[in-house]
Amino acid sequence: MKKAAALCILQFAICISIHAGSTAQATHAALSTVNPAATQVGLAVLKKGGNAIDAAVAVSFALAVTHPQAGNIGGGGFLVYYEAKTKSVWTLDFREVAPGAAKREMFVQADGNPSKASQIGPLAGGVPGSVAGLEIMHDRFGTRSWRELIDPAVQLARGGYTVDPELADDLATEKKERGIDQFPSTAAIFYPNGQPLPAGAKLVQPDLATTLDRVAALGAHEFYEGETAKRFVESIRNAGGILGYRDLREYKPVWRAPIAIKFNEYELFTMAPPSAGGLLIGEALNILSGYDLAAYGFQTPKAIHLEIEAERRAYIDRNKYLGDPASTRIPYRELLSDERAKAWRATIKVNAVTPTITLAEPGSAVAESNHTTHFSIVDAQGNIVSMTTTLNDNFGSGYVVPGCGFFLNDEMDDFTTAPGKPNLYGLVQGAANAIEPGKRMASSMSPTIVLKNGKPFMALGTRGGATIPTSVLQVFLNVAVYGKSLYDAVAAPRWHHQGLPEEVFFERGMAPKETLNALLAMGHGIKERDPIGDIHAIQINNGKIVAVADPRHSGAAGGY
Repeated sequence: MKKAAALCILQFAICISIHAGSTAQATHAALSTVNPAATQVGLAVLKKGGNAIDAAVAVSFALAVTHPQAGNIGGGGFLVYYEAKTKSVWTLDFREVAPGAAKREMFVQADGNPSKASQIGPLAGGVPGSVAGLEIMHDRFGTRSWRELIDPAVQLARGGYTVDPELADDLATEKKERGIDQFPSTAAIFYPNGQPLPAGAKLVQPDLATTLDRVAALGAHEFYEGETAKRFVESIRNAGGILGYRDLREYKPVWRAPIAIKFNEYELFTMAPPSAGGLLIGEALNILSGYDLAAYGFQTPKAIHLEIEAERRAYIDRNKYLGDPASTRIPYRELLSDERAKAWRATIKVNAVTPTITLAEPGSAVAESNHTTHFSIVDAQGNIVSMTTTLNDNFGSGYVVPGCGFFLNDEMDDFTTAPGKPNLYGLVQGAANAIEPGKRMASSMSPTIVLKNGKPFMALGTRGGATIPTSVLQVFLNVAVYGKSLYDAVAAPRWHHQGLPEEVFFERGMAPKETLNALLAMGHGIKERDPIGDIHAIQINNGKIVAVADPRHSGAAGGY
């Protein structure tokens, strides 16, 4: 465990102990986020009597300042919320949508391949949903004033924030790989004198502070129809984008019914489409319910093999059927039925691989960047937030909206940008996720809340693009099946299979050589990669709360 750090954020006079990249234990309330300053802001709200939604609003706006890679007001996300008073679960979709001027083949080049315009620059952005989503959840469930919850972010942006090593590294990487410093508005803030801000430098964001201050005073209406909207649209249009006033004015978050998944004495609540989380986690757990995983043992080759084979089959269905439910028929009942799980289970060989191509013709595959962020919160009343937001790529489109100070997302690349052609991530997408005006692009985000015997037990989620559902699945199994502590469950090596490509992805330096050899002997292709995901989780057990920030990264857990 890293040493606890006591931070005081701006107007908050009370210093609260938080733990960076590790575990915090509490008896009243707790949270885990990707950034220590954001954790401090949220924890201060909880200490002052705010509930989990209040803290979620404050954390989200704070992350817009301190974690520009993915914390955002220029993107969107999903909320799963457990309301203790009514013992009910709510899910909110504030995913971005395609602008009204979007066209099905707007990113197809003459040679049939997708252009880079879906990944970088003003044309890449979908209509942002974050500010509208935060306001609607606050209006329904919040207890503290909107102004009070945004003020810490305003002060962080205006007063400055110390650049941490991860942000410095990401800025350097994006300059080298995508050249996001080509945009003067981005360079002015993050690449002064032509170089990325180094760790330890002070990041001051006056335009963002002014934007947040206006939103704090006037609400989401200001972002979608006020001065911010005017600056936003004029800047985007002047730079060659297509987002318009009507797009902002007509944007609406959507309350959806959650997907509920039964697994022994547990019930998992997660997002319905356009998120893939519920379908993929549900199908995989249904398939795995036919095996005694505990008897095979934690992280043994045979247990890993079965989890991988279940993931493979769930991804085949995900890739074929996932899309915006407003325009695509998704057969939820059939996909999550016991009959389908039994049929898939019959195709699994306990000691050998079944190649994806022999199971079914893979349909489409939906890509999403690794650069998302998740946080989990439980308050003193027992309310729980599990929330994931994204800009898609690191720093989204790389384009800071001039005069507004925030990064625009590049979520248009989550659509089928060129039918039948691999996108940036090597995945081939299909018609169910084709670009249409006003349509929500498919996603892998999987914020999840778990009940055990009807009582709140766990909240978790992660970044990681296509690896998000499999990471959530594995951490849940590590606790529920293998009996691991929450910290050990989060810290354990992760494995990922998504149907195509055929390789099993594993984390560099974390997998024992004998396990890799055993998987190779079964016929698995294996490929090492950087750490998978960034889990932020909370467990509630016998009146004790444990919050864990993934040790792979520099997030922070806190509680009291």
